[in-house]
Amino acid sequence: MAAQILVVNEISTEREEIARALEAEGFKITHASSAAEATREIWGGNFLVAIIPTLLTGTTHQSLQQQLTQMAPEIETLVHGKNDDLPQLVKKCIRIRDGEAAA
Repeated sequence: MAAQILVVNEISTEREEIARALEAEGFKITHASSAAEATREIWGGNFLVAIIPTLLTGTTHQSLQQQLTQMAPEIETLVHGKNDDLPQLVKKCIRIRDGEAAA
């Protein structure tokens, strides 16, 4: 079964770009367009990684990261900014999936 990743981003084009890059490596992606949607998805899913953006409306990435960690401590949360290197993010997810050193 493919490893599941939760991609959180309010901007659909950015979310889809990240999702496409990860799907190309065999990951199963769940999209969340807000922090509230991300917390709902965490309850229902079995995620390996949650990717959250640096900018969120109504909250901070640190606050969302802390909330997700409290809800599901087994999930790695990675913060990805708009100008961050997407291939580097994908490589981190592959390393986590393959059981190498955590992010």
